[in-house]
Amino acid sequence: MRLDLPGYAPDQSINSGVLKVAENVYRAVDGYRPVRDFLAGSDALPDTFNGGAAFISTGGTSYLLAGTASTLSRYSAGGWVDLLDTLTVSQRWKFTQFGDYVVCVNGGDTQEVDLLAGTAGDLTGAPKGTSVTVVGDQVVIGQADGDISLVQWSAFNDHTGWTPGVDQSGFQPMLTGGEVMGLAGGEFGIILQRQRLVRMSRTGDASAPFAFDEITPNVGCASKGSVAQAGRSVFFLSDRGFMACEDGQVPVPIGNEKVDRDFQAQVPRDEWERIYSGVDPRNTLVWWMLPGIPGKIWIYNWTLAGLDSAWTMATFNCEGLFSGFTSSIDTDNAGITNTDADPALTVDDPRYSGGAPRLFIVQSKMIGTMEGLPLRGRIETGFYEFTKDRVARLRAVRPVGDMTQAECVLDCRQRLGDPEKLRTASAMRDSGSMPVRATGKYVATKLTIPAGTQWNYIRAIEFDAEAGGLR
Repeated sequence: MRLDLPGYAPDQSINSGVLKVAENVYRAVDGYRPVRDFLAGSDALPDTFNGGAAFISTGGTSYLLAGTASTLSRYSAGGWVDLLDTLTVSQRWKFTQFGDYVVCVNGGDTQEVDLLAGTAGDLTGAPKGTSVTVVGDQVVIGQADGDISLVQWSAFNDHTGWTPGVDQSGFQPMLTGGEVMGLAGGEFGIILQRQRLVRMSRTGDASAPFAFDEITPNVGCASKGSVAQAGRSVFFLSDRGFMACEDGQVPVPIGNEKVDRDFQAQVPRDEWERIYSGVDPRNTLVWWMLPGIPGKIWIYNWTLAGLDSAWTMATFNCEGLFSGFTSSIDTDNAGITNTDADPALTVDDPRYSGGAPRLFIVQSKMIGTMEGLPLRGRIETGFYEFTKDRVARLRAVRPVGDMTQAECVLDCRQRLGDPEKLRTASAMRDSGSMPVRATGKYVATKLTIPAGTQWNYIRAIEFDAEAGGLR
């Protein structure tokens, strides 16, 4: 009997035909793939990570930036160089690129980074803010100058012009909807408030360059750090659960009856502002992280929204994450050799050329990518009846995947409310089969793939089972 692995949906009952655990894996169209271990790409930051970003200049050079409570640093020649120090940063760093400049907000004075010159300083005249993006040809800042409901934008095609009424610069108080929690940009903007979403559209009128249209009056963003953007799609955490707003249209729930209740049971409301979010562009995944030792990460594959569930989880030590591009590294000046952290790498490896889209993870103040060996993977099914109203006798279990090592435990019960009755399968044979002797009317499978085991996919579990008696 073959069981194609269903979606991960811990919000549902234990015998509803879903996975109850999908840890350190992510959803793919043909099953599940491994989440790999952290691979450091930098030395340690001077202080605790408090926001990061990566950008590519018009000259093609990529820059990795990271902020702390007192510094803004750039990764260069194998180490961190402080562009700004002796700062007092009260909130998380947020960044947006405008040409060869990066505008940086953190609740204090707004900064700019000159990508070509490699320098940074105050952006004179710009308001303080907690979120920033670019809509069309203008920079937009949320919670401008401490007003939690105010949005302000720069002059047309000029990130340094902030005088309202001059060259299309202006501001808009959001009189309803509560605090501005985040911004998303592009051809149009999305203003995420505490109780609603608003679309910010260009008008072509120099005297009133933007129009503001309410998208929804009863769904808002409940965590500033939860806002992640992938193209024209914006993902965020609301009081109702995880949401996706596509093309500026009414947001749709993506975690309802899948992970929303489980997330809220694990993460108290007063912890929601600790959340980091980011996009893994290579694997079309959105990650929501609660940092910790270990941290917890909820992973959603936005291209598989039509499946029964596109969710999984990961657990590993982590301090933050962000989306961006790999930094260009001068391997000669950085002193990198083929025997450094990963002996398999050469100094000509594409990892050092920069500009590749990545999801960056922060661990022990170091920034890196999840490109190591696979983490310990766990998949647990709900309870299944292999033979309707009859006891099933199981002789073997075989994972359908390319792993050569796995551990399997079966929970075999006569009634769903009975205590656990565990049976451990033998080690995997060369055939891929794992012998076991177990009987039960309801059977749940707990499969573990050890950390460091090389594998690329798992799509199903096959059982050697036959019908037994009624009890």
